Amino acid sequence: MAVLATWGLYFTLLWPRMLFERSDGLWAGWRTVWADWAAHFAYANVFAYQAAPDWFSSHPLFLARPFDYPFAVDALSGLLMRVGVDRVAAFVGPSLLASLAFVALLFVFYAIRLGSSRLALLATTLFFTNGGLGFLQGLPLREYTYLPRHHVEWINVVSAELLPQRALLFGIPLALWVLTLLCRWSGRGFAGVSLPKLAGLGLLASAILVVHPHSWLALAVLCAFLLAFDLGHWRSWLAFAVATAVPSLILLGVFYGQTGERGFLDWHPGWLAHPAEGGGTPLWLFLWLNWGVFLPLTVVSVARFRYDRDPLVVAGLALFAVCFLVRFQPNTWDNTKLLTWAHLLLCVPVARYLAHLVSKPRILSRLVAVLLLVFVTASGGLDLWRLTRTREVAVRMWTRDELELAAAFRARSRPEAIVLCSDDHHQWVASLSGRRVLLGYRGWLASYGIDYAQVLTDVRTMLAGGSRAEALMSRYGVDYVVIGPIERRDFGAVEGYFERNHELVLQGAGHKVFRVSRRAGAAAS
Repeated sequence: MAVLATWGLYFTLLWPRMLFERSDGLWAGWRTVWADWAAHFAYANVFAYQAAPDWFSSHPLFLARPFDYPFAVDALSGLLMRVGVDRVAAFVGPSLLASLAFVALLFVFYAIRLGSSRLALLATTLFFTNGGLGFLQGLPLREYTYLPRHHVEWINVVSAELLPQRALLFGIPLALWVLTLLCRWSGRGFAGVSLPKLAGLGLLASAILVVHPHSWLALAVLCAFLLAFDLGHWRSWLAFAVATAVPSLILLGVFYGQTGERGFLDWHPGWLAHPAEGGGTPLWLFLWLNWGVFLPLTVVSVARFRYDRDPLVVAGLALFAVCFLVRFQPNTWDNTKLLTWAHLLLCVPVARYLAHLVSKPRILSRLVAVLLLVFVTASGGLDLWRLTRTREVAVRMWTRDELELAAAFRARSRPEAIVLCSDDHHQWVASLSGRRVLLGYRGWLASYGIDYAQVLTDVRTMLAGGSRAEALMSRYGVDYVVIGPIERRDFGAVEGYFERNHELVLQGAGHKVFRVSRRAGAAAS
């Protein structure tokens, strides 16, 4: 009751503030929602507005490759929209339910590991209020866990991951559910656990691969450590591993056959303290600024309470170390998707040590415990408080005119239509219309490891018009061309050419939409 009355209530009040419509458009309640959910809208619209056989035919933001993004969560929202649920409710509703499930599962996991409901509430609080020493920079209202000028980049898990990263929000609870069951079963020596139960849990574990691959990878690592500490029951672990591996290999082959042109594994010691990241911060200083006393408390607790015998704490330390040695995605910061798992596990020894200090009879020990708690929660706590100040931090995603233009274009175009437009981060065609574009936002494509250079060159050539443009549009199968402020300013779009050679079918919000006429090639030549 306490965890639901605190963290459950917080998320219940927070989520309706994260996405909402006003008379002037659709708004995001936080900058990371504004940044990431433009892509999630594009993915969800595939399932909302396109025919089922075409869902995975090509990537919504890059026509030249299959749709290989972890799709499950956005598919859920898209299917809700397909049956008539409002887009805000289709996004916010599942996110709220996933957050409440996460709070409950996290509490249960900690209660089992710590043997105490009070310590579980403390560990849950430590997890949600992560952050470094940014609060020491002063009290003007700002984001205290993201201060890149001060080398603070271990951003609060709620503001940087649970809010914007829909896959992670659903993936971690699923993996935590599987992990909790495995810990319970292995703790009883798998007594009474039949092969069908292991197979069913393995099937659930494999499904995490299309929800959040990083959580699937973290779960695989944690299970390997659990097995290493429980070799006496290797047959049960092997059965679970096989039940997970077989469907996982199938899902990998079907949905992740192409992982991008740029490698996803790279030796990168230091993580964001690596010299290539531009900071050049000494690793010891980077760790201190971003984790403060959390890491020293972890080390002391491991030694004091012999957590070196706990497979999950050891696994957490191993994950933490590996994330500072290897880059798991083209975008270096994305290692946080695994660091979050390390932090989740290491909250166990930290909560234990803080409770140990409080249990001592001396007032000084209790004061030290309170001071240490402030140091590990202050930055994250301030950021969580700031998230609720919607009037000050909300950002508009699309204007009312853009929303109406997208709806009008969707009504006039075929679901399989291909659109030539800019790669603007909030391009209404890509995010709202449910139609595929040749080239979406390059920042996302780079993080997926996609080499978009040639397509970018071709997009510029097509928007410039002429016979070469017509030949390329024919090759790509372009049905519509959209010219707006970004196309004119950044891509050199020649609006007059399209006005002379193609039919203007729609305009509004500063954009013009032209239907491509295949006869224009002869006229242009």
